[in-house]
Amino acid sequence: MKLLIRYSVNPRPVPPAWIRRLSALVLKSVKGASFGKKAELSVVLTGDGEVRKLNRLYRKKDKTTDVLSFPLLEGKKLKAGKGSIPLGDVVLSLPQTKRQAARQGRDFRAELALLLTHGILHLLGYDHATKAQEKKMFGLQTKILKSFEF
Repeated sequence: MKLLIRYSVNPRPVPPAWIRRLSALVLKSVKGASFGKKAELSVVLTGDGEVRKLNRLYRKKDKTTDVLSFPLLEGKKLKAGKGSIPLGDVVLSLPQTKRQAARQGRDFRAELALLLTHGILHLLGYDHATKAQEKKMFGLQTKILKSFEF
């Protein structure tokens, strides 16, 4: 897997190896090992301002949110072929993640893992617009996170 990680906040809340390990687990769990090896994705850990700006620009919602996903191959079949598979970008608001973790009574890393998993699943074509989609996507999230060691 080719993974680009950008931190625009200090200190770094988790090391790059943690993000790589979780990202690889999500890809392998959903699409298999050969797909995961060829996948390319970008993860951005940033503040509320950048996420709010992106949310306003791309979703027409002028507010911060926890995670945004920008798939590069939206609507296309994702399968391992000869070349690399560019999935897209996952952008996470660390202050929002921290607030949500506190509200939910969750550990910060557990909340971050949930949001990163959620964002990658969106890149892989999963959604939660309907109850059936939500059940499938959230069930998969739960299964993946149960096997991840924080």
